[in-house]
Amino acid sequence: MNAEGFNFNTRTQFKFTATNHTLSYILSGIAQKGININDYSQTKINVNENLIRLVVGGTEAETIDVLRCIRNIFRMLDVKFSEKDII
Repeated sequence: MNAEGFNFNTRTQFKFTATNHTLSYILSGIAQKGININDYSQTKINVNENLIRLVVGGTEAETIDVLRCIRNIFRMLDVKFSEKDII
């Protein structure tokens, strides 16, 4: 099979844990900036803590400015996060 024509886009996935209160501030900050959420996964760790996986940006691609804005929201709220490329 010829892989020459195979093309795919990668996106950045953010992974973090947050209390219900902090998660509310994060999502509010994202909404206030007008940033789209393309993928959202939430797992309850306990009554007041959540494991979140989040992919943001436009439908075609993410921009450096959007990623920088998300990182700033996390840093403002002192939320530890990780990033990884996904398909």
